[in-house]
Amino acid sequence: MRADWLSNGRGGKFFLSYLAPLLLYCWLIFWLSAQSDPGAISPFPFPDKIAHLIEYAGFGFLLMRLLAVRFPQDDPVTLLAWVLGGALLYGLSDEIHQCYVPGREFSWMDLLADGAGAYLGARAWMLLKKSRS
Repeated sequence: MRADWLSNGRGGKFFLSYLAPLLLYCWLIFWLSAQSDPGAISPFPFPDKIAHLIEYAGFGFLLMRLLAVRFPQDDPVTLLAWVLGGALLYGLSDEIHQCYVPGREFSWMDLLADGAGAYLGARAWMLLKKSRS
């Protein structure tokens, strides 16, 4: 099986410009989830749900950006559905991961904030793209 979907016909540019930033951002989310007290490392005093909203807005933005470039023929609403599904799945894995971190726990409200943030980030990308057209 070839990994043509990684290149989008542009060699390593797709990977470096679109996939790598998303993967690095996912790693950052995972790393933050592994902290027993993430508030201690944050320079911003955000309440927990706002932090989840902001964190996953970045995820939604980067994932929408990747999908829109990789699947330009697809309807934006379809891409938005994929972003929401991906964010909820990654958020769910994030919440399960937190069950194994001392001082952290699973929260359905965090997962809801993750989905809302991803939606806002994806919509922000769509609005930015539309304003540039």
